[in-house]
Amino acid sequence: MNGNKVLYERRGDIALLTLNDPDRRNALSREIVRGVSCALDTALTDGMRAVVIAAHGPSFCAGANIDDLRDGWMESPAPDEDPAILFKRIAEFDRPVVAAVHGAAVGGGMELTLACDLVVASGSAWFCMPELGHGVIPNTGLALLSRVIGLRRASELILTRRRVPADESLAIGLVNRVLPGDELLDEALLLAGKVVESVPPGALKAAKLNLLAHTAIDWPRVVVSPLDVPKDEWQEGLAAFNQKRAPDYERFWQPVRMTAACR
Repeated sequence: MNGNKVLYERRGDIALLTLNDPDRRNALSREIVRGVSCALDTALTDGMRAVVIAAHGPSFCAGANIDDLRDGWMESPAPDEDPAILFKRIAEFDRPVVAAVHGAAVGGGMELTLACDLVVASGSAWFCMPELGHGVIPNTGLALLSRVIGLRRASELILTRRRVPADESLAIGLVNRVLPGDELLDEALLLAGKVVESVPPGALKAAKLNLLAHTAIDWPRVVVSPLDVPKDEWQEGLAAFNQKRAPDYERFWQPVRMTAACR
């Protein structure tokens, strides 16, 4: 499916979606976003009762594909290639979605886990939102992270951009379970199966609908919020990342200091 960047497999009543671009650490690309959305369509067509999202390679997902970001993805993504729209779909999906995370879940990869209903992680898993250091914002993370772990913790993780290891992610509620890597996928599938066992679909859908209603997210704002970042700042951040150098943000602070001095 989609050049095999996203694999689809039926495991009984559970749809297993596997990110399959290990050479790029499963970075969210246009192709992967389209592939996951297409796989969700297939899961509904097949009558699957739940979805598990896993990944091949050493990382779960290393964030947005930088080449796509520099190629206009920041400003005008097509709807079927927009990660925020995909995350909204996962959060509002009729069926429960479980993420099985190993290795790095960075930036958009961490946002992908936040959109899921439940998350299981291996001991090697770690989470990070480094976007501000690249001159961009974690637009979906800004909307979802605080409802998962609380505002203070969410502010710290987004502003400091530090890594959160598996044990801490469990302690703060970022994941539901941590277990050995060789048990990760089986546990995710088992958990998904337990969720849908002896539960009718309408009641399950209603439970998800009302959980979301009580913690409403302004999705239209999420989708357009990347445009709040000045273009020259994110261009510098992405260029620095691509050139493997430290970004030069000092020049952007200069007008801020001058404005403050005039008050």
